[in-house]
Amino acid sequence: MKPPSSIQTSEFDSSDEEPIEDEQTPIHISWLSLSRVNCSQFLGLCALSGCKFKDVRRNVQKDTEELKSCGIQDIFVFCTRGELSKYRVPNLLDLYQQCGIITHHHPIADGGTPDIASCCEIMEELTTCLKNYRKTLIQAFEGVLR
Repeated sequence: MKPPSSIQTSEFDSSDEEPIEDEQTPIHISWLSLSRVNCSQFLGLCALSGCKFKDVRRNVQKDTEELKSCGIQDIFVFCTRGELSKYRVPNLLDLYQQCGIITHHHPIADGGTPDIASCCEIMEELTTCLKNYRKTLIQAFEGVLR
């Protein structure tokens, strides 16, 4: 049942109704130099693979293949399972594991902040990855990166 035209759909609606083609552009990774914190490594930042939300229509298989071809070894994902479903990639963490990418899942509710213990755990894992010269990436919903 469709809502009456007088009712506006939430701007955060993921809208299943419109079939829109997936983006064909390569996933963009921004590389952050960590030299200011005495680390010779770079940390990658990019949009969530396969995200389908509003005007964003990524292809999860293509994005994952591109990450693998870039040599990404570890990915930090902070979206909750509910957000992964909302962005239409409910099995993303499993897909990464199947592709041999180590996934560090630390769900943080949208607009929320992690507690101190979670922050310490994230920092320890991130430090371990970088000290071991692993090509590491942090993913976020594309709207956060715009």
